[in-house]
Amino acid sequence: MTESLQSYSGSVSLIRGEELQETGTDFLQNQIILLPNVNFSGGSSRPKFFQIRGIGDLEQYEGAPNSSVAVILDDVDVTGVGAALTLFDIDQLEVHRGPQPTRFGSSAMAGAISLNSAEPSEALSGTALFSAGNDQLVSVGSALGGAVTPGLSARVSVFGHQQNGFRDNEFLNSDDTNERQEFTGRAKVRAQLSDDARVTLQLLNVDLDNGYDAFSIFNRFETQSDRPGRDEESLRLVSLRGEFRLSDSLHLDMNTSYYQAKNEYSFDGDWGNNPVWAPFDPYDSFSDSQRNRDVTAQLIRLHGEEQREAGTLRYVLGGYWQHLSERTTTSEFADNQEYDYLRSTYNSDIVAGFASVDLPLNQSLSLNIGLRGEERRSDFLDSRGADFSPDDLMWGGDVALRYTALDAFTPYVRFARGFRGGGFNSSPSLPRELLEYDPEALLSFELGTKFELFNDRLIGSFSTFLNYRDEQQLRLALQVDPNDPLSFAYVTENAAEGYGIGAELESALRVTDSLSLQMQAALLDTRAEVDEGVLDALDGRQQSHAPSWQYAVQVEKFLSDSISIQTGISGRDAFYFDDSHDARSQPYHLVHASLFYFSDTWRLQFWGRNLTDERYAVRGFFFGNEPPDFPNKTYVQLGDPRSFGFTWTYFLK
Repeated sequence: MTESLQSYSGSVSLIRGEELQETGTDFLQNQIILLPNVNFSGGSSRPKFFQIRGIGDLEQYEGAPNSSVAVILDDVDVTGVGAALTLFDIDQLEVHRGPQPTRFGSSAMAGAISLNSAEPSEALSGTALFSAGNDQLVSVGSALGGAVTPGLSARVSVFGHQQNGFRDNEFLNSDDTNERQEFTGRAKVRAQLSDDARVTLQLLNVDLDNGYDAFSIFNRFETQSDRPGRDEESLRLVSLRGEFRLSDSLHLDMNTSYYQAKNEYSFDGDWGNNPVWAPFDPYDSFSDSQRNRDVTAQLIRLHGEEQREAGTLRYVLGGYWQHLSERTTTSEFADNQEYDYLRSTYNSDIVAGFASVDLPLNQSLSLNIGLRGEERRSDFLDSRGADFSPDDLMWGGDVALRYTALDAFTPYVRFARGFRGGGFNSSPSLPRELLEYDPEALLSFELGTKFELFNDRLIGSFSTFLNYRDEQQLRLALQVDPNDPLSFAYVTENAAEGYGIGAELESALRVTDSLSLQMQAALLDTRAEVDEGVLDALDGRQQSHAPSWQYAVQVEKFLSDSISIQTGISGRDAFYFDDSHDARSQPYHLVHASLFYFSDTWRLQFWGRNLTDERYAVRGFFFGNEPPDFPNKTYVQLGDPRSFGFTWTYFLK
């Protein structure tokens, strides 16, 4: 069931492909800073872990995947796979805030990020892109699609990106230890089998051959590591989507998918070298993890509509099955000698059924009801003897009322129950009562409105929400040996309950025919109430990666029919880095600007990001890492500094 932005009963940001092209946004992390109540955690070369309204994962060093924010690519759940998030040749990006239980299930307790790539069409169309900038940035992209034969169309796109990564390794005298070498290739073939049936085959190949040297013992862009890490990831995905019209009012959609993701994640554990640590050397640590994931899934949706006196009744019935297998091997080294090794295997099977109905109660009032039941059976085994086989039966749903009689406003009220599964802690040193934890539920009440004012010169949405988290899952990382920077045990435990309250605004104002203004703003307050136990320190504290305010303002002025200038500023409040400690970021504000020259078939953009060269943190840790006394200290991964360049884009229409 597809709905327009103005008729959807919920808080969602919708960015169409044309807008992504106009702003030159090729990667999701550059778009996130413009979205209200959305954040991501660093700790990797590209974002993999996201937070919506203060809820979401921060990392996955150990254990099994158990996400709160779903990442969906063309109806395929690729949560936790950062390689899928390049934005070249993307038709639409949707960010749904609040639980999405009916549509996406347990992956989307806090919300969902959904990307739809460009589809094949009969008409010939294409795009070519070339971008260059400081830090040795070069990006090249090309997409071409059209009819191959009558009834058969295809689209092929490729995108490559390279950059040095804004780090200078002073010990190795190198400026590319944090490099980004990335490639995305996609092919789609669509066959119109008849007037009532068509199928689309998609092949996706993504390779991230990235370095990882982002942390410094001095919290600067100059690093001292003698063994820089890697954050390499490959994604091979194939999907077959079938769309069948069973009658004028009844349609069947089926999507069969398989993907394989391989990741190598390594890092210099001490972020230094023996000359730096002298006379307390030798002191050297290194961690290397290999993770392979295979996922097979089947999605079936039957959707239809029925005309009634009060309006159109729409409904969806569906089923979902997914098998996930993940194998992780982690080796830890001291002075180039392996001293710890862990191998784990995780398998899960998800079976779900869901239903949704959009019922017109009268000419101006609509009721939407959705429900989903989901069972997840999983098995976990590691080389230290951990052996778990949890089985969670979960449910969720949402109810929304939408009022459409007002000319300028479309108010709605929505109640949703999101959920995610329980799990286990694999550390052998934990007491029995901490080995397993229960599923979590998120109850969300939302009141909002879409608006169109002043003859549609001002359009947007506003929402307020109240969240209640039952059996909230909180995760701690405990440094077992103060002399070993890699000796962390990870513990997830259920808090008694958690609360969140906030508001979000997105608006676009056309001041004149040549001047426009966009504004996004968000407020957020989150708290946890904790029973006695290892989580005592978090009682009443704000959640991690949950800034209390965020904003983004952007102004565009057309100087002529072929020249425009765009400038903006975005910012967010300080936030806690982790549940394990009270280290915080600093508030920050980022300024960007672009100058455009364009015609009907090409556009030239001169752009600059973080023009004031603001130093801001995207991830932080607090632990002992420096000999001889190993005092606890805050270490941060800095976001990108000032960057600038140009992008030339050609459009084949």
